Amino acid sequence: MLVNFKVSNFLSFSDEQSLSMVPSLGEDGDLIKIDEIRLLKKAVIFGANSSGKSNFIKAIAFGKKLVLEGFASGDRKKFSKILSENKGKESFFEYTFYSRGRFYSYGFAFVLHGGKLKSEYLYEIESDDEERLIFSRTENGFTWGETSGSVSEMEKKLREEPDRLLVSLAAPENEDLAAVRGWFSDKLLVNFQEQEFLRLESGLMKNRPQFVRMLKNYDTGISEIGFRRITQEDLKKHGPEIYGRILDEIGKSSVPFGIRLKDALYYIDYSQGPSLFEVYLKHQNSELEYEFGEESDGTKRMFDLIDIIISPIPNAVYLIDEINRSIHPLLTEQYLLTYKKCLRENNVQLMFTTHEANLLRSELVRRDEVWFAEKQADGSSKIFSLDIFRKENESDLGKAYLSGRYGGIPLLGDE
Repeated sequence: MLVNFKVSNFLSFSDEQSLSMVPSLGEDGDLIKIDEIRLLKKAVIFGANSSGKSNFIKAIAFGKKLVLEGFASGDRKKFSKILSENKGKESFFEYTFYSRGRFYSYGFAFVLHGGKLKSEYLYEIESDDEERLIFSRTENGFTWGETSGSVSEMEKKLREEPDRLLVSLAAPENEDLAAVRGWFSDKLLVNFQEQEFLRLESGLMKNRPQFVRMLKNYDTGISEIGFRRITQEDLKKHGPEIYGRILDEIGKSSVPFGIRLKDALYYIDYSQGPSLFEVYLKHQNSELEYEFGEESDGTKRMFDLIDIIISPIPNAVYLIDEINRSIHPLLTEQYLLTYKKCLRENNVQLMFTTHEANLLRSELVRRDEVWFAEKQADGSSKIFSLDIFRKENESDLGKAYLSGRYGGIPLLGDE
């Protein structure tokens, strides 16, 4: 579960920006409750094209990438170019989240252009709001709190790779570091429209009737999902990188799952050892088989979205950029209503970007779940909550948004 995220000096975000999943006082419906802590189930970021709303999702995803994969040469240009001096300044990322029964605050700062890690820290946030230091590091050295595992061994690894995040090198015997790394790898799940590789958690065979029913409800024309057995050799047509990623997923899993590529959908079953299947589809009034790659972008997107409803990962945070892309606005509305109904009792969060004002309705989103991204005069982006505006005459939030009351809309010039 995500509590808060902060970022600065990344893409269009020059100054520090933050988004909180802590609800406003007074509204108690549709919340996640963990002990005495209440968290929002959704965050919706509205904004015009180039406002920065997608960059905010990219910022969260970029921090995940640094934790799990480390720094790459292509990351050097991702500092905010709004000001020339940002090239030599630190880019900062901080995540406050819940993992394995504990709340953590984890942050780090890089000078991206130079590929240099400047600082990293991890605290546990205890029930009395006190912070317990787990570790803190700068270029000058380490400060350790109470921690399990070999501190000297971890320091040795980081002397060899000083610009690697400690969490990315964490040994599994260290409970806190394992909990943090596990949250980034297993609970923080990102979906971009152009994503070439996405793991789907729903057992397509087991949940086939439910999946087909939802596809019918969303007017995709699909009436049947079928499975064609294949071999690993058949996967090589996607190239060595995709082939290797599929084999990695097969090797580290023991429960059925799907893999969605741009032009194919695969299902891996483990009832009799790992068995590979390619998914095909049938449409109403036709016995012909359709390949997944023949479907529209909107239908492909619905597979991703339905998977969240059918098989939500407990305590996961799903990030979706442009949820309405390639999907009719009415289908997006219907999906959010279904999501709210089906996951009422689940501790799952959904954060997405959109520019569809029709989604600004109380039956779809709470007022404190609404955020806006807006481009400033200097070209930088800022993120702000609907809650900063007085609550008055808001019978039609969508109309008020389009009128410019809250910002986050395009500034149109005369021809």
